[in-house]
Amino acid sequence: MAIVVHPQPPCLRHVNPSMGRDVLSVSGLAIHSSMTQGLRARPSLARELASTQSEIPMKNHLLLTAAAVVFTPFLAIADEAGDSGSWAIDNVVVTGKRDAYAVPDAATATRTATPIEKIPQSIQILTRTLIEEQELQTPADALRNVSGVVPVPTNEIVLQSPIVRGFEAQYFIDGLPAYGLPDSVVDPGTLINVERLEIAKGPTSTLYGGGAGAPLGGLINFVSRAPNDETGAEIFVRAGSYETLGAGGAFDLAFDGGGFRLAGAAEQADSFIDVVDSERWSLFPTLVLKLDEATQMTLRGQWTRIEQLEYSGLPFTLIGAPGVDPFTFAGSQDAPPTTIENRLVTAEISHQLTDALTLDMAIRHYDSEFREYGTFPLPFVPIAGTTYNFGSAVLPTDVEQTFATVSVLWRTATGGIDHQILMGLDYDETDYRAGLGFLADFTFTGLLGPIDYADPSTNQPWIEPAVSDIQTDSMSTVAVFLQDQIALGERLDVTLGLRWSQLEIDSAYSSFGFSLADTSETYYRLTPRVGATLELVDGISLFAGYSEGFQGVLVFSGAEPPKPETSQSYEAGIKFAAPIEGLTGTLAIYEITRQNVRTPDPGNPFLSVQAGEQQANGFEIDLIYEPLPALSILGTYAYTDAEVTQDNSIPVGDRLTRVPEHSRRLAVRYRFQDEVMAGLELGAGLTYAGERELTLPNSASVDGFVLFDAQASYDLGPATLSLSIVNLTDALEYEPYQYLGRAVVMPTQPRSAFVTLKSSF
Repeated sequence: MAIVVHPQPPCLRHVNPSMGRDVLSVSGLAIHSSMTQGLRARPSLARELASTQSEIPMKNHLLLTAAAVVFTPFLAIADEAGDSGSWAIDNVVVTGKRDAYAVPDAATATRTATPIEKIPQSIQILTRTLIEEQELQTPADALRNVSGVVPVPTNEIVLQSPIVRGFEAQYFIDGLPAYGLPDSVVDPGTLINVERLEIAKGPTSTLYGGGAGAPLGGLINFVSRAPNDETGAEIFVRAGSYETLGAGGAFDLAFDGGGFRLAGAAEQADSFIDVVDSERWSLFPTLVLKLDEATQMTLRGQWTRIEQLEYSGLPFTLIGAPGVDPFTFAGSQDAPPTTIENRLVTAEISHQLTDALTLDMAIRHYDSEFREYGTFPLPFVPIAGTTYNFGSAVLPTDVEQTFATVSVLWRTATGGIDHQILMGLDYDETDYRAGLGFLADFTFTGLLGPIDYADPSTNQPWIEPAVSDIQTDSMSTVAVFLQDQIALGERLDVTLGLRWSQLEIDSAYSSFGFSLADTSETYYRLTPRVGATLELVDGISLFAGYSEGFQGVLVFSGAEPPKPETSQSYEAGIKFAAPIEGLTGTLAIYEITRQNVRTPDPGNPFLSVQAGEQQANGFEIDLIYEPLPALSILGTYAYTDAEVTQDNSIPVGDRLTRVPEHSRRLAVRYRFQDEVMAGLELGAGLTYAGERELTLPNSASVDGFVLFDAQASYDLGPATLSLSIVNLTDALEYEPYQYLGRAVVMPTQPRSAFVTLKSSF
């Protein structure tokens, strides 16, 4: 943790002027911290069947034996006929089998299954096929394939939220919220149970809410895998650099009137950062029951646990410093691991009332426990040379959330105009409680002792501080929404939406038993949405849309009651739905403005006012091209101008942190089709990110970089062997690392190789 001199009200978590980051403020010193916070031919039956290739946390070699013991008794031969999909298919059927790289329909943007070219919003989908062929293991790995997204690596998920179009985005699971502070705490740390990721760019508050409100910048929706329609199983093992060892799989049981699926994974790994290691565990049971011809019920469970020694980054000023290894760990090597354990249970019922009316209901209970233990320079000023004084901190956090929704979809036609009308009600109750303790004296100097970044032997033993500060937030939401998707003829579609929300927030913060903030606010908000798409010719459509977002403010201390943060988005562009064979994608321009950002009160350094404003303008390209059954090409580009447009303390024009002005991704996959080479597939990728700011106000930035990755797989018949290489050229670059809002970085992962062996039965 670092101290940033910035007058703010005392609080454990609130949104700062930079990116909505959490801030702890003690005696006017603000500390930014996570701690305060169509089917194409493919020659391989085995590849069709082996549809899971996620990471699998593992304690030691005995877990491989345990995994085999658990899964092997259930393995049943399910001789699957048919060929696997390419990166583009004609229909989406969520069965847990392979689909394509591009899909025609999406539900996230409209809460209805709608062709992407008829949605007046940028929405990108990462399918199961792409996830498997690129050997993607975590959400952060996958999200690099989408323009305008800044993902959060798994080792940073307690520190930051993912960013879409310059602003923080939220994770949803199967279209339902799961509250995290930051949002990345919801990250499952694996993709083993993900059928696809749907990324809706821009505010989505007309249809979504929960917790503190609706997303301001975008929404990342995990669509879970459903049971396969045939009994069978899949199992895999994965090993590679940094003593990575993992295993996992899934068992599918098909029966009359439904199906059951149990997926799980485990992985243990060291890290390219010295002494940092991690463990990841996950379990996903799913039961689908067809109660009658018109009614289906789905029950889902999820348990995930991530453990990792917390890393506080490398001070920017020490990049290239004599004697400092960029991969060194400074802090307490014997500190307890930071742990995140998430559990959720979801029940969904869909009932076809009539041919025109469908009733959908869902209820979810989610609870999360994360225990953060960190050691870091305190203050963020060297004692001498490369030596800093260190402190320690603990942040125990618990979240409990219950969310329920009911909606009716009515399809009707009047006078040659087709309507798809969605009406619904959402209810959410979320309770958040966090504690905080620092090992520091009254001047906020760390008491752990001095540590030299150039000499790991000076690392100090862990001392756990007592919890002194408590934050509690109770949030309750009731919302009613209405949406009409109107088809005016064959080529013009209009989407109109409106949501009324009532959000109640009771938020309190105390330090050493003294109340420092205590607010109780109720917000009422109407959030509209309007958009249209026009198909110019077959496969090419224009689109334009306007939408809004809003979120409540937590732990606010000011002369006036807090107002909700709001955002407005305008976007327009072109969508391609195979105007030439194999080409799909989106080109878009946009502007998002975020208001009521918290800033220091110029008249009182211990209070805040909501005078800040930030804006992001940009242009994005997301394309997939498959000219041949054997070849898939993905290309993305984003220009993002995200900056402060109004503030009391930060210079107008300062760029928002972590957001590159230019970024791009190119990925290629070739599947050999000839008889001699059949079964061999090769892939390669290039990722570029431009210069990124580390702090607000802007004080330091990291240079842009290009990283290369490569993949290969071969179908052995009963199994598939895959190889994945990260950072092929072994480039040493640096990424922003948001630890307490300081100018710290993390080196990029050196060249690393991983091998996966998987089989399906």
